[in-house]
Parts: sequence; structure tokens; C-alpha cells
Amino acid sequence: MLEIDSVTKSFGTRNILSGCYLNCRKGEVVGLLGRNGSGKSTLLKIIFGSVKADFMHLRIDEEIVIRGNTSKKIAYLPQQSFLPSFFKVRQLLSEVSPKLLTAPILSYLNKINANTVNHLSGGELKFLECLWILSRAAPYILLDEPFSGISPLQIELIQEAILLSSQQKGIILTDHLYHPLLKISERIVMLNNNAIYSINDEDDLIRHHYLPDVS
Repeated sequence: MLEIDSVTKSFGTRNILSGCYLNCRKGEVVGLLGRNGSGKSTLLKIIFGSVKADFMHLRIDEEIVIRGNTSKKIAYLPQQSFLPSFFKVRQLLSEVSPKLLTAPILSYLNKINANTVNHLSGGELKFLECLWILSRAAPYILLDEPFSGISPLQIELIQEAILLSSQQKGIILTDHLYHPLLKISERIVMLNNNAIYSINDEDDLIRHHYLPDVS
């Protein structure tokens, strides 16, 4: 299990996270919701190790870890594209796990006509980056905004790939497009007022001011 506990983080005088706790087991998808600026991306970056917390305890499979990215047990999809523009699409596809190459995904990939990453559309690039990250050997995957800026078809295919990957891996994902996230997440938590709360239904989302109360 991946566990991060007692997370605190401030930027200047602004307190972003205060004593947060989050966990994820292999074989489950955890959806992390929160309003813009709530600290969702910061929390994922702290787990991965690209942002340093003011204080935290990070454990992966009962082992205390200082930085997730040095443990080889966490793979992370950031919001921004991370592949170099000259990277070959053919090489990228060769590193995608065969377990993710279902008939619908293969059908879509066969329609992509580009030699290098810089010739891909934004949606194609995000889709391929998601497949590549989900194919890493790491037992835990962090996905930051995997559904943003892509087409409905690409969202459905990424959802399929996430569910396939979650058969062996633990996956934490966050996205402001909450409907695709809710559809595939086994467990939902919400970051609000610097802390994390369990979400059981849409009434909880209203209670924590994520959705408007229209009653």
C-alpha cells in the first residue's frame, strides 16, 4: 500500500496542505477531487518527489520513502507534456504494455499518423503519454488531469486503460472533469480546506462545496 501521512505544505504565507492523509492499495483506483487551487497537484508532486513538503511521512509497501521518484515504485503523469518533441512515436508505442492494447485502443492507435511527438495533436499526445505511464513497471501510478483537453473517445479509451492497469497497480488520479473520474474510481476522496475527506455520494460533494446546492 502507498500511504502519505501528516502532509503539510505552504507557499509563502499561503497554507496549501495541513496534516493530509491519503492511501492507495494495489488493485484500486482512488479519485482525488478538489476545487482549483486546493492542492491536488501539489499533493501528487509531493508523493512523486518533484515538490518537497514542509513535513510528511511517505510509506510504500511498509517501507519509509523520502522521495517517491527514487523508489522506482511510482510513475507520475504531470499536467504538462513531458516527452521531448523529437521522441519517436514508434518507440513510444513499442513501450506500451501489450495488456493495454485492446481492440478499441489498437484501432485508435492505427489511425495516428505521426513520426515524432511534435507532430501529434494535443489529445493524441496526452493519450499516448497516459498509455506510456500506465505501462511502467511501477506498482503505483499518479495521474494528474488525464482527461483534460482530450476528446470523449480518448477519455473512454484512457478509462479502459486505467481499469486494465488497476488490476495489478494502485492508481491515484485527479481531474476537474469529475464525471469520467467518478465512473472508474473505486474510492473517492476530496481535498478541501487543506485536508482530505471521504466522499460517498454527490451530497458529500455539495457539502464540501465542490458542487452547487440546487435544491
